[in-house]
Amino acid sequence: MSFKSKILFLAVILCCVGLLIYLRFLPPPSFQVVFLNVGQGDASLIFLESGAKILIDCGPDQKILRKLGERFDFFDRQIDYLLVTHPDKDHYGGCLDVLKRYEVKNIFVNTLEKENEPLFLSWKGLLLSEGAEIFTIKNNAKYVLDGAELEFFNPDPALPVKGDNDASLVFKFTYNTTTVFFAADMENNLENQLLLKYCPTSTKVCSAFESDYLKVGHHGSDSSSGENFLKAVDAEKAIISVGKNSYGHPSQRVLKRLQRAGMEVLRTDQKGDIIVE
Repeated sequence: MSFKSKILFLAVILCCVGLLIYLRFLPPPSFQVVFLNVGQGDASLIFLESGAKILIDCGPDQKILRKLGERFDFFDRQIDYLLVTHPDKDHYGGCLDVLKRYEVKNIFVNTLEKENEPLFLSWKGLLLSEGAEIFTIKNNAKYVLDGAELEFFNPDPALPVKGDNDASLVFKFTYNTTTVFFAADMENNLENQLLLKYCPTSTKVCSAFESDYLKVGHHGSDSSSGENFLKAVDAEKAIISVGKNSYGHPSQRVLKRLQRAGMEVLRTDQKGDIIVE
């Protein structure tokens, strides 16, 4: 063996030993919810103590890959659970790139189909070829994912919906003592329907919806976040996932409603990634 070969062999051995030492003393995974700053869109990443990762929506484009690269270990290419709340580009556009880059083991979707849209057809093709287990949420249901409970309130075929936004996956996330209400793009009509179903006698806090954090519906649009719904959730902090846009998001009316409800407002366009631990 030549001198250069010996040096190369020794370098490889030292790298392997260093990697083993690094892995041996690597701290155990900790719980964290990261509301990612992906511009005008939604994407939230959850790390569980088991090491499992949950990605909720992917934003509009490839920005999600950079954001995941900032949060994942270099060689980590696995996502345990992907939830796509509904097929609007600002929620699932980046999911196509996620499926191309990462191995996704379980995928949750709603029932909405957009067969006339090329992006949706591309998404559907990737979805079917991924090899993941696919869960189509058709009714209110509960799932336990590595110790985290997700209670889905929507879609619900018994409720009248108006438009694609009200077909969103709407759910409450619970892990240990932390609760987050993910409102996706739910609008006032669906909020009121859910209040009638789950909180028919209450005009204030509703135990079914009550949460520590609220991922504000539809990027703070005035068509969402009604006063009665905000009272029912009674969150301490409200997270608005928003970027530069021409829609007027977040609405000043919604910001005032959140303030009257006693919620601290955190915005990704102002604070970047927002972390809950």
